[in-house]
Amino acid sequence: MATLLTGGTGKTSVRVARLMQEAKLPFLLASRRGPDAAPAGMPAVKFDWLDASTYSKPFEHRFPGGESISAVYMMNPVVDEPETSMNAFVDYAIKHHGIKRFVLVAGSSAEPGKKGVGNVWKHFLDTGVDYAVLRPTWFMENYTEEAARFIVRDQDKIITACGEGQIPFVSASDIAAVAFRTLTDKKPHNTDYRILGPELLTHDDQRKQLAAKLSHALGRKIANVKLSEQERYDGLIAAGLPEHFARFFTNLEVATAGGFETRTNNVVEQVTGRPPKSFDTFAEENKAVWQKE
Repeated sequence: MATLLTGGTGKTSVRVARLMQEAKLPFLLASRRGPDAAPAGMPAVKFDWLDASTYSKPFEHRFPGGESISAVYMMNPVVDEPETSMNAFVDYAIKHHGIKRFVLVAGSSAEPGKKGVGNVWKHFLDTGVDYAVLRPTWFMENYTEEAARFIVRDQDKIITACGEGQIPFVSASDIAAVAFRTLTDKKPHNTDYRILGPELLTHDDQRKQLAAKLSHALGRKIANVKLSEQERYDGLIAAGLPEHFARFFTNLEVATAGGFETRTNNVVEQVTGRPPKSFDTFAEENKAVWQKE
């Protein structure tokens, strides 16, 4: 049976696809750009959460072994109310194609019935499908695949309103490994997982914290710049972010400063059989992206 991976250009979906390739399991990436955006050698189809006319496209794909889609990996569209279109697709997939397993990636603050993807989670419970809800903390890859990469590389800084808040940073490869198991294990998981890294870190440039670890890996000083809530919001607006995204990211960092992400667990090892990647290892593996041009 095959797996549909929405968010086909995202950090985790492509990594799940690589695990599927290694296991010789059929999969299909889905994104608004379809095959044009897919990595070489990976099957893909055009799909848009906000365009119901594309919902049938993945199910029209012909897999080499004649398989049909039996599980769906769900990454939400970046809109104010993603649950409307996501629940519509869930209903379509159940009714017209008999899909029984869904794996949703939600934020660490998601709860069943809470605005946004929390309502997708609740919909799983209401419909009785097999499911898993993945609730990862902050991605290590935020520092290699987002704007923060260039601030580290060009300015030798990390800039946040996180204060002394501790975060169990996790690698997208570990999130993908948990997702792979929830999508392919014979027995459904039917639960949510907080996916956390192996250690709690502040952004500090001292005491072996995140900026200090980057400094060690790169051989130059990376400073941690601590902003107030207003300073952070104003800076994101000045950088061109829409107001609602600037407010969202600022609120996220302020909540982190207040201890919202301060937790640990062994979920990655429990589900995958191996411990999660450390930030030290991640920094060594990726230090080339922070080298000055």
